[in-house]
Amino acid sequence: MLDRVRATLAERDLARPGEPLWVAVSGGADSMVLLHALRCLGHPCHVAHVDHGLRGDASDADRALVTAYCEQHGIPCEVLRVEVKARATETGESTQMAARSLRMEWFAQLTARGPDKIATAHHEDDVTETFFLGMIQGMGARGWASIPARHGTIIRPLIDVDKATITGYAEANGIPWREDASNGDDAYLRNRIRNELLPMLESWRPGTHRNLARNMRLFGELDALARDHGSRCLEDLVPEADGTLRIPFQRILGPAPLIVLHRLLRHKGFHPDRFDDMLAAIHAGHTGARFPGESVEVFVDRKELVVAPSAGAPGITIFHGAEAPREGALLSVQVSSPTEVDPGAGANVAWLDADRFSFPLQLRPWRPGDRMRPEGLGGSKLISDILIDAKIPRDRKDRIHVLADGDRIIWLCGMRLSEGVKATSSSATVLKFRWSGL
Repeated sequence: MLDRVRATLAERDLARPGEPLWVAVSGGADSMVLLHALRCLGHPCHVAHVDHGLRGDASDADRALVTAYCEQHGIPCEVLRVEVKARATETGESTQMAARSLRMEWFAQLTARGPDKIATAHHEDDVTETFFLGMIQGMGARGWASIPARHGTIIRPLIDVDKATITGYAEANGIPWREDASNGDDAYLRNRIRNELLPMLESWRPGTHRNLARNMRLFGELDALARDHGSRCLEDLVPEADGTLRIPFQRILGPAPLIVLHRLLRHKGFHPDRFDDMLAAIHAGHTGARFPGESVEVFVDRKELVVAPSAGAPGITIFHGAEAPREGALLSVQVSSPTEVDPGAGANVAWLDADRFSFPLQLRPWRPGDRMRPEGLGGSKLISDILIDAKIPRDRKDRIHVLADGDRIIWLCGMRLSEGVKATSSSATVLKFRWSGL
């Protein structure tokens, strides 16, 4: 395993031989092995341990293991205790996202002080799991690479090592570690991918694990090529004085038109299905076809696709977290708890598990072509079809709103919840959404 890590550090340009490094160590097998391996390879290590305080005595035991190991081996160690629940309450982030944000903020402070890189223990299996997670939830054209070997000051020396090798190394070298019980909790989609999907694929065809790992490396290279292609197709286009950008069709209709559109319109509020609609309109010569986004409007002209700044974003509200109810607001968001969940509160109240979506959320009027995965349906359905089935009068349809987590609609307000976001008795953080728009 050491040879593989040494090669990864060199081939992926992660660290020079003997370079001092911060190492993020949780006390789990992966990070304890990472620390041991980097020290064996001659890297002076400084340990950073974050105590999230979420698991009671288990968190205390994690901290005790890491600090005792560092003291025994003379390794400089810094510990930060963070208030994850307070952060989640303040920002409305899920517990997991709040914990991650606090970690990243501290890691940035540490690397600014030096050493200027911090190694984390993401490994080959993590890459595969993250890829499938993106495939299920929707990742656009930027998710093929899954977890990069390096991102800013963060490096991942174990990225080419699988979990079984890491565990075997720990056992062979007598490295202590602690198991996080939440890794077996199937309430988290990642755990179901790890514990159910990937073993099932391996049972279907032994060797799938190795093939997936190889494919992840190929997808990473394809991602780099796709980004380069998208950039080259757009690099010399200059916006007009008002910000309008005109893209000749031949720039788009090459070997990878969806990649170009993703590159052009990412973060502009378009569902990926709209890119297919745009291409269909171009091929069919539907001059004048319009596609409204958050800050721009796209329309098809005779020989070019036009991306123009919208006159504003009427009817769109962005929620960055829970907040005090505002008079006259269509939607309010408040922190609640599992014990307060009341299924009889009516269709205008939704109790959502904050770990099942990410802020910011967008409240907006529904649009033709919008699609969601209603709870209990087992598939996706057009919003327009849901409204028809519900016999919503035409004069009320314009007042229907959706709440969206990126490209995913999580609530057709006052009507239908998306699959997998409803709070349960085991939810760590519950948010109460109240709709008053109809």
